[in-house]
Amino acid sequence: MSEALVQIGSQALQQGGVGFGANIFRARPSLIELVQTTSRAENVTPGDFRVVSTNLHLGKTIRVVLLSVPSEQREYFKEKNVFTKENKRCFSLDNIQPHSRALEPPAMFCKTCPKGDLNWSKWRITRDPNDLPPCNVFWNVLIADRKTQRPYYLNIKGKSYQPFRQAMEQGMSNLLADIFANIRAINKERGYTFVKAENRFVPTPGFVVPEGTIQKAPEPLPNIFEISFNINSKKVNYATGTAYVMEFSDFKWMDPDGRAEFGQLYLDIVANKAEVQAAATEEAEVTEAVMEAPAEVKGEVIPPSTPITI
Repeated sequence: MSEALVQIGSQALQQGGVGFGANIFRARPSLIELVQTTSRAENVTPGDFRVVSTNLHLGKTIRVVLLSVPSEQREYFKEKNVFTKENKRCFSLDNIQPHSRALEPPAMFCKTCPKGDLNWSKWRITRDPNDLPPCNVFWNVLIADRKTQRPYYLNIKGKSYQPFRQAMEQGMSNLLADIFANIRAINKERGYTFVKAENRFVPTPGFVVPEGTIQKAPEPLPNIFEISFNINSKKVNYATGTAYVMEFSDFKWMDPDGRAEFGQLYLDIVANKAEVQAAATEEAEVTEAVMEAPAEVKGEVIPPSTPITI
């Protein structure tokens, strides 16, 4: 081995970073859950958020950033209150039709499924828990920890479903609207007009750049990954036991450095979207056997027909 090669290798080791950033070592999103008192997992703390694959506890409050638009998904377990991979007979990743890997799809489309939302009309009359839809809708969100920038998947189910919708339609939506209004005013002064049909700013016809100045580029539209917020664990007591639900609060627009950091993380996720989704689906299936649904969650959430707009 030549002395030059030894010197180069030594320098690399002193600087660090050998292999860092290689595709095979990049962090993929892990699944996190809000631990319930009914969890089958060992060495867990009810009320904490934890990484399912490593059992790393993140505490009762996590500050996060959305990395994609939340999606509604569904799952149907044939035997009531048995939340295992084998008992999951059908599931959908888009709330439109069953996944191709679903074991026993009751219908071709979720909208016409006898196990789904069609049951709500009967339940509204009888209020009998046995008449509730056995196929449950929930939110699947891709988030990142505000401090560590680690990406995670989180399923928001049961009584946390509706508060999340409200938080997105109010907290997130209102803040985005305020940010957009400010950006629109800035761009108007710079000579740009927002075209809603194209969702972008274009040069304003007839705008004259002040003499002796150069027209600045338009400020970009806000992105959902530029806003951070808290997800809190809240303990609720029911007649049948204790459960934990999620609360969503403290929506804030990050500083320019934070927005740039999460913008790059978003681009990395998009670049590996297929691989990320495949890994998430596989991990979710493996961990079904140790995850338990919250107590007393059915019959409390009737999903509205209008989609979330953020």
